[in-house]
Amino acid sequence: MRGTPAGHVGRPEAIAAAAVYLASDESAFVHGTVLDVDGGRTGVAVIAD
Repeated sequence: MRGTPAGHVGRPEAIAAAAVYLASDESAFVHGTVLDVDGGRTGVAVIAD
């Protein structure tokens, strides 16, 4: 998919995996941050034609 560094459209499973991570003990040291689950779109500039 053009404009998405991940190369594909996001799936509900990606959101679910992020939610499971944040609810788990693995994220115990994660505080005050935004977890962007967007295929990398916020990390790059999108150039329009």
